[in-house]
Amino acid sequence: MNAISTVENQTLALAGIFQSVHLCKSLATTGKADPEELAGTLRSILTLKTDRVIDAYGGNSNSIAWGLRIMKSQLGGNSESRDLDIARYALALIQLGTNILNDEDTVEQLRIGISRAQSMDMAIDEPAMISNLANLYRSSISHLSPRIMVSGDPDYLNDNTTASTIRAALLGGLRSVVLWRQCGGSRPRLLFYRNQYLKQAELLTPHH
Repeated sequence: MNAISTVENQTLALAGIFQSVHLCKSLATTGKADPEELAGTLRSILTLKTDRVIDAYGGNSNSIAWGLRIMKSQLGGNSESRDLDIARYALALIQLGTNILNDEDTVEQLRIGISRAQSMDMAIDEPAMISNLANLYRSSISHLSPRIMVSGDPDYLNDNTTASTIRAALLGGLRSVVLWRQCGGSRPRLLFYRNQYLKQAELLTPHH
C-alpha cells in the first residue's frame, strides 16, 4: 500500500465522484448548478500531481461538501433517502474510469488535453474553459463504454451550455475515480468499508 492509500483519501475521492454526478443530475433536471460545487469538481481535473487528495479539491473539504453529504445519504441512508439516478451514474462512472485506466491511448489523450487546458490561464468556471473540458470529454471519452446517459429535461439537455457543463462535470467525476483507484479504492471496498467511509465523511463534512 502506498502512502496515499488511506480511508480518508478514498472518502474524499468518493465524495468527488458523488458531487460530480449530483452536478450532472442538477444541470439535467433544473439547468442550474451550484457555482462553488462546480468549481470544486472542475478544479480537480487540472490538479494532476498531488500527494494529498484534498489538494485536488482546493485544499479543504468545503468545495466537496455537497459530495460528502450526498455520499452519506447514498451509503448510509434508508432506501427513501437514496437517489437511484445518483447511484446509477456513480457506478457507471466508476466502471468507465476503471476502463479508461486500462486504456493507455485514452490516458495519454487526456493527459495532453488536460495540460493544454492548464496552459489556458483562466478561471476554471469561465465558459471557454468549460467548453474546452467538455470537448476533451467528447473527443476522448464519449465513445467508450459504459456510456453515461444522463436523463433530465430535454430543454436543458439540448442547451449547448448546459450540455457542455454536464460533460465537464463528468470529466471531473472521472478525475475523482482515477484518484479513488490510486488511493486503493475498488468496488468490493465500497461494500466492505461502507461504515468506515461514512464515519470519515461525517468527520470531513464542514459544519457551518
